[in-house]
Order: sequence, then structure tokens, then C-alpha cells
Amino acid sequence: MSPVFFYFDLVSPYAYLASNYIDPIAKKYGRQVQWKPFRIGVAVVKVMGLKPAMDTPLKNDYIRTDVSRLAKVLGLPITSNLEMFDPIPAQRLIHGAGTEHRAGLCKALLKARWADNLDLTNPTILTHVAETVGVSPITVQEALRKPETRLAVRQATDAAILDGVFGSPTCRVEEELFWGVDRLWLLEHYLAHGENYSGIDGIHLTKLS
Repeated sequence: MSPVFFYFDLVSPYAYLASNYIDPIAKKYGRQVQWKPFRIGVAVVKVMGLKPAMDTPLKNDYIRTDVSRLAKVLGLPITSNLEMFDPIPAQRLIHGAGTEHRAGLCKALLKARWADNLDLTNPTILTHVAETVGVSPITVQEALRKPETRLAVRQATDAAILDGVFGSPTCRVEEELFWGVDRLWLLEHYLAHGENYSGIDGIHLTKLS
């Protein structure tokens, strides 16, 4: 069966919230998750010609309220610090750490930023987070230094945009895209029923234990 592709940017608190659910949902239907970091700023600003959400009047205030209440409903901790940051160092780390560490590292980095309010532009913090999932300090240093990882970030972003991705998180299964943590129920409906969207059969997100 084809995997669930989970496109996300570390700057997105909604990606953090969704990251706590995507593995259990995929596993329930016999799917694997492939974690696909990309730069949402490139998609939103350079391709779509829009301002970042947190730089948009009215939307800024709404997002602050929405993220807080959604985290409460889902039973997940979240920081009140929603300020933007440069995700490139952490994304370079993801690409340089190897596929065997990717899922754990992506989830750990999202948690570090959005639950623990840690600075993902700080190499020391990146090293600490990486060590928690088995990535060595030497690997971190090489990932942050090698030009290949910077190129990988750019290529991953280009690939996501070619796949039609414009928001974080976005899930793709076969040719279907599902944008937002608030569409995980629709993703699950698709995994259960395919393209039959004729009705809702009571599928809902439940809190993780």
C-alpha cells in the first residue's frame, strides 16, 4: 500500500499538533508515514504571493487563539510563543541525519519548538534534541556544515510545491491532498473508504494515551 506523505514545516504549530496523530492513523490502516519537511515560506510568499499568516492583520490574532484552544482540546502542551524563526538549520539536520532517524527526529524537533519552546536555530539545542533519538553530535555538525543538506532543503521544497502542497501540515495519499490538522478526520475517512465521500461514518480524532 502507498504511504501517507506528511508534508510539514517546523515553523507551523499545526504541524506539531498533527504530528502526534499521523502515525496512529496511518498504522490503523496499514500505511507507513513518510515525513517530508519543506519551507512553507517559499510556497506562501514566493509562489502564492501571500504574506506569512503571522504577518497578516486579523489572521494573526485568530491563529494565536486557535492554536491554544486546539491544543487544549487535543490534550497537548503548547507554548504561547508563536514567533517565526529560521527553520533551515533544523531542516538541514533532518536531511543529514539519515532516513532511519527521520520520523523520530521530526517529531522530536516539533515537540522541542512547540511544546518546550526551544530555539531550533541554536546548534547546541539541535544537538541535544538529536541525541534523544540516537543521532550523534558529529552527525549534527556535519549536517549543519555540508552544502548538500542546504541543497536538500531546497529540493524538498521544490518537490512539495510540484506535488501541490501549499500549507503545513499537508498529507498526501495517492493523488489526494489533505491540508491542515483539522482535516485529519477526512484523511482517515479516505484511508477507510477511498474516494467514497458520500457520508461520514463517525470517524473522529481521539486523544492519545
